[in-house]
Amino acid sequence: MLGALVIAQLLPVRTVLITAALVPEMLDMGIAPLSGLTNAPTVESVTYGSPPDRMDVYLPAGARPGSRLPAVVLELGVHPAPIDDPRIVNIATAIARAGVVIGVPDSSALRELRVTPAEPGHLADAALALADRPEVDSSRVGLAGFSAGASMALDAAADPRLAGHLDFVSSFGGYADAERLLVDVASRTTLNPDGTVSAWQPDPFIRHDVLELTIQALPDDGQRDALRTVLQPVVASDDLGQAPAEPAEPFTGDAAHVFELFTASDRASAQAAVDALSPNLQAQLAGISPTTFADKIQVPVFLLHGVTDTAIPVAHAELLRQALGARAARLTEFGRFGHGQPGANGLSVDDAGDIMQLALYLRDVVAAATE
Repeated sequence: MLGALVIAQLLPVRTVLITAALVPEMLDMGIAPLSGLTNAPTVESVTYGSPPDRMDVYLPAGARPGSRLPAVVLELGVHPAPIDDPRIVNIATAIARAGVVIGVPDSSALRELRVTPAEPGHLADAALALADRPEVDSSRVGLAGFSAGASMALDAAADPRLAGHLDFVSSFGGYADAERLLVDVASRTTLNPDGTVSAWQPDPFIRHDVLELTIQALPDDGQRDALRTVLQPVVASDDLGQAPAEPAEPFTGDAAHVFELFTASDRASAQAAVDALSPNLQAQLAGISPTTFADKIQVPVFLLHGVTDTAIPVAHAELLRQALGARAARLTEFGRFGHGQPGANGLSVDDAGDIMQLALYLRDVVAAATE
């Protein structure tokens, strides 16, 4: 009994120490406490899912069958860096040094800018493969996603196959609703929680990716290439409402509505174009939207988003919090850090508040993963 009480008191201390060691490594601050105090993990490449994709598994030093270690799957999102990119390796290695088995899955579909309702199930396949490892406690698997990968993680969390395995979800910079994101990007506005509309300038790369993702979702009826040719200059321009080139032939069906969407001059026009999409395409968008599955997620969700995010508006974080209700264990909004890796553009004293918020967020996620 006394031993159990001592362990219960020490667990929060261990969480704080792990968090304090993780923050400088994740922000690449030039110091690496975990690297100096722990042995490097071993890395195995395995396959998962159907069609099969590669997953790199980081095993903490000393991990062996029966260790019953917690595990986390890191989902990188669309157009991801290679899973052996040094930035990915550094993050996965740091977390594995803290005693967590890490899985970093590749996805052929996401790499080819194809996001379909099948993708969350593919991610669930990766989580099940990690849960099935002999070193892992199969009831303590978490999902941690970044950008659109965060949205896929939330969708995957509703997969009934993960019941009894999934412990928590960490969502960093994810979108809540795919239709709403289309309107955001096309109109270059964001819908605030109070119902007002504000100007928002999405990153040019995001505008390109969202256009390509939308075109890939269209039926292959011979209009895709022409639509891409006409709309690429529109999304490349920093000015909203640039007049598009005249297509050789008028677009029909969903292609016509996508043309109207990306040439809309205001949010209302963009929303009208999305509302006019076919039931089939609307079903596809709903099938990759976390708001569709929020009521089926039964584990704590930790939400993190940058106010200055130019890939996915921060309003999506509040929409997720509302959809999740009590299952939203934490919502943290960065004041200066934007989309992607915090501190990627260097750090200054002005970032102190965001660093503290990141530390508090990581403390809660570390507690969920390890206590």
